[in-house]
Amino acid sequence: MKILRIVYRPVIVLALFLIAGRLFQHPGDSYYGVSAPEEYVFGSPGNAPDDIRAEVIAQLREFQRGYTARDTSRIREFMADLFSDQNVLVLGTMPREVLTDARGAQRLVWSDWLFWGDVRFIIDEAQISSAGDDVAWIATKGYVRFDLSRFLILPLRLTAVMVREDGALKFQQQQFQFDLDLTPLLLLQAILGLWLVVEFIVLAFYLIRALMQRRRARTPLAA
Repeated sequence: MKILRIVYRPVIVLALFLIAGRLFQHPGDSYYGVSAPEEYVFGSPGNAPDDIRAEVIAQLREFQRGYTARDTSRIREFMADLFSDQNVLVLGTMPREVLTDARGAQRLVWSDWLFWGDVRFIIDEAQISSAGDDVAWIATKGYVRFDLSRFLILPLRLTAVMVREDGALKFQQQQFQFDLDLTPLLLLQAILGLWLVVEFIVLAFYLIRALMQRRRARTPLAA
């Protein structure tokens, strides 16, 4: 029993570590630029004609250049070139990152440049669709390698709506999402719950034993 009491805690911690690590696994090397995707990101190029697709890809490349250079002194120029100033909605990866105007969108991009790290998007294989010449929407993937640690690399999804403004297609809506499989959290929660039950049982056992020993100590011995 003593050996079990010593061993079970490290075993549980190791199991939790391995399960938590699965949350950060990604589906393929294409996130890292190790190999070019063999097909379009979501299996289809979309319905945009060639000229619209080329225009959207050109804007995506400018978007990538900004996230690569991360030059905050050019943030206003970057936003003016790539973002609409009307009906803007940008959803970041965090619950409170809901930006509903151009100024808020600029703050989000500024904070990404300062605090995220190396961000890369798959551009040529993005899914791009359009309605006429003035509206297009895209879906693609990427990753962010955080400055905090070179080992912290999370896959991303990016979806966006673009509208024509001042003669160019610009982002009006964007959504960033970490592309993580959260199902291991259910197993993690089950293990933590079981561990909590075991700890309460052990605590109750020791409390009851201590009370019984105390009671026996107070009970006078029979003559």
